[in-house]
Amino acid sequence: MKMKHAVIIFVFGLFLDFIGALFKIMHYPNADALLIIGTVLKVLGGLLFLYKLLTHPKAKEFLNW
Repeated sequence: MKMKHAVIIFVFGLFLDFIGALFKIMHYPNADALLIIGTVLKVLGGLLFLYKLLTHPKAKEFLNW
């Protein structure tokens, strides 16, 4: 998996979270499901991003500044 896949998952989660919030404000059905799915995707994307960052060969050099 490449870094761009983690970013795409995170951005898709942001999109679903935003749409779920709009649905919640307008009292549409299934808003709760969209919020939950969006949050799970954001967490998954963030964890994948951190995993890729920390397993990169030059991560120690990058984190030590």
